[in-house]
Amino acid sequence: MSVVLAESLNAWWPEAILSVGALAVLLLGAWTRRDRPSLVAAWLTLGAGAAALWMAPVPPAAGTFFGLILCDPFSLAFRWLALGTLAIVLLLASASRELAASVRGECYGLLLLLGVGLMLMAEANHLLMAYLAMELVSLSSYVLVGFLRERRSAEAALKYLLFGALSSGVMLFGMSLLFGLTEALAFPDLQAAVAGAGGPMARALLVAVALMLAGLAFKISMVPFHMWTPDAYEGAPAAVTALLSVGPKAAGLALFLRLLEALAPLWPALAPLLLALTVVTMTLGNLVALVQTNVKRLLAYSTIGQVGYLLIGLAVHTRVGHEALLVSLVAYGFMNLGAFACVVAVMNGTGSEALEAFRGLSRRAPGLALACAVFLLSLAGIPPLLGFIGKFLLFGSALEAGAVALAAAAAVNSVIALYYYTNIIRLMYFAPPAQAAPLSPSPALRLALGSCAAATLALGLWPGPLMELVSRLAVVRLL
Repeated sequence: MSVVLAESLNAWWPEAILSVGALAVLLLGAWTRRDRPSLVAAWLTLGAGAAALWMAPVPPAAGTFFGLILCDPFSLAFRWLALGTLAIVLLLASASRELAASVRGECYGLLLLLGVGLMLMAEANHLLMAYLAMELVSLSSYVLVGFLRERRSAEAALKYLLFGALSSGVMLFGMSLLFGLTEALAFPDLQAAVAGAGGPMARALLVAVALMLAGLAFKISMVPFHMWTPDAYEGAPAAVTALLSVGPKAAGLALFLRLLEALAPLWPALAPLLLALTVVTMTLGNLVALVQTNVKRLLAYSTIGQVGYLLIGLAVHTRVGHEALLVSLVAYGFMNLGAFACVVAVMNGTGSEALEAFRGLSRRAPGLALACAVFLLSLAGIPPLLGFIGKFLLFGSALEAGAVALAAAAAVNSVIALYYYTNIIRLMYFAPPAQAAPLSPSPALRLALGSCAAATLALGLWPGPLMELVSRLAVVRLL
């Protein structure tokens, strides 16, 4: 047993470092009530976690902690994605004027804990571990959404908590039914147990799986479990909204892929439902985004639409689809975090999160307006940006799988989305500014904007290295 634990810790050092560091940052923030010591500690923790992940052994398939967690190349991709997202969000949180200095330490600590939960979701190889990881992400998110000392933030956190508690209960009920039917909790055991199911047993399994996946659909904002998204995004600090729009979506999709692999014998019955929900998700998100006047709510519905595109990789459930999903997640991470960095910069300069705050931004901050235009056009899928590569691969995977109607629906939705993305660009470049004073982002925001913009443009022009890397990581394995 001691040998197993030693090998497990050897592969799990990054998460262990982040967990201990997060608790230290929380205590330091509560003790000092100052921003700088907590921020330095958070960056040191994140750097140490990244170094440990770089040096950690990643064999083709290594079960740790007696098979509860699976450290393999597939989870490695999402572990790096979680760390990269945390780094950008820490820059946004440190630069945002929404958060009081006295509570920033607790905010940084909770961000790190949430990051641990994201990494665990991608590594889960057992239903109990999947549930614990999702709850760690959820509980941290509830607190972070309500961090602003205003009524709107408290209401958003309460709505998020109530919806989250309901979805968690439904998911647990589905897991209990699944365990009662199969007497298995580990993903490989589930795969073997459902392989020979038929008749009433197969129908009972489908009910259990549908209930279980409902909780996961809530986490990734898939229709009809999306209702919390606009309110939570609007009420939360912009930096927290940026994290919620990227991190839980990527980790949730990773866990979704592992569950689909474990439940592969049931896939023929699940496929039509997932295909229909994919189309409904992208359509509802894009249509409702057309009428939004608050930039956070607009990006919330944009996120729902983008999740619909990402679900194409799940709906086709092929190797090409999985690779397209991973590339699109990288693209979505850079361009969506960059868009929220622009929101933080505009809110710092104007104190408003209305679309009208972007009026004439090209005259007040030309560099910021250019970066914002790059992110919006990438979200719309305009070449030669990285967002175009992701959509091209996703739509191609649908056509390769024979889902022509799905690809057509995605193309129509891309045209709809182009309107509200270009409307913000119109306000920035063709509308007179509401204020004449120049707007200058802080150094932290400039670093976040520059990093995301450079990655969005460079990987769009030269996607080969990213696609080659993804092709080696996209295989989902069960131990």
